[in-house]
Amino acid sequence: MDRAGIVAEILDRCKSLVVDVLDDSALASASAASLAIFEKFRDVGRAILQAWVDERFTSLAEGRPELCPCGSPSLILVHTRKVTVKTLFGDIVFRYRTFNCSACGAYLRPDDAPLGIPDQGTFSDDVRSLYEPLAAELPHRTANDIFKKFTGVELSSRGGQSIIDSTARDLRAWREDREAGEVFKVASLLGQGVDLVLEVAMDGVMAHLDGDWHEAKVGTILVRHRGEKTAEGEPKLGQVAARRYACVRGGPEELAVEIKRTIREAGWDVIPIGEILGDGAHWIWTLAEKHFPGVPQTLDTYHLKEHLYEFANLHYKDPCRAKAWVQMKVEALRNNRAGDVLGGLKKMKSRKKIARET
Repeated sequence: MDRAGIVAEILDRCKSLVVDVLDDSALASASAASLAIFEKFRDVGRAILQAWVDERFTSLAEGRPELCPCGSPSLILVHTRKVTVKTLFGDIVFRYRTFNCSACGAYLRPDDAPLGIPDQGTFSDDVRSLYEPLAAELPHRTANDIFKKFTGVELSSRGGQSIIDSTARDLRAWREDREAGEVFKVASLLGQGVDLVLEVAMDGVMAHLDGDWHEAKVGTILVRHRGEKTAEGEPKLGQVAARRYACVRGGPEELAVEIKRTIREAGWDVIPIGEILGDGAHWIWTLAEKHFPGVPQTLDTYHLKEHLYEFANLHYKDPCRAKAWVQMKVEALRNNRAGDVLGGLKKMKSRKKIARET
């Protein structure tokens, strides 16, 4: 079918959609009509997408790969077949060609990437990209129900799990490539005599594992260029050259072991640890004292402000005064004037008991 025929067919579908909606006496409100249009338009979208896929394949089929990755030009067309892929508009039929190299015996499918045929499974990347955030936050059944309601695409439990599994494989491969590149980068910087320092941040998070919620301990390890000081003598954060993550389903001691193992396996144990970052939880500072003695310990700015605002909002009736007081204290702490801040807090007389306790 030529381009004009394709356009005419799709326009007929659009016209039919408009007529169906306008003539549907069961649509009692704009909301009902909106949902009906949303559902019916998926058929039009599927027709447009199928036309795009067919036209793109026709264009690709006019040529053929010149060389196999092994360098041989001995490629033979084996067959042309079809595969059905689930997209946001429904099932789309893709045609693809398979070639065989008579030199190395490899089989090639050169049309897969330009057409968007998934490497594994039957779900296109548009479905995966929208489903993955839901599955990361919600149980599968709930994620599947919400996904169907908002996209019209129905996933079985097995289908949802296959998306998660394929995403995990992609992320694992991406992480391995990135980490290998970072190891090389850090080794090169050390070889050039660049002054590097490690920054270790620790926290506890709740994770849904094995059907229940558990606390996991996590750590972030950053390799930074050692920051210079400003003209006023304030320290500056250096550029991040590489990073690693450590996570355990256990206590603080297990996390310390995992952090040390991660640093050692990356080859970064020759780099000094310059800072431990935490949210103020006592276990972080206790762990730092035991396993990283002498390393400066820093409360992150977010939690610092959280604690200061909690007090300021209780002490001051005026939100503007509370904000100004917090900004003044944060600035003092950034300039290493912790003594001034603590001394000032001790002198403050609040009439509210809860404010004094805070």
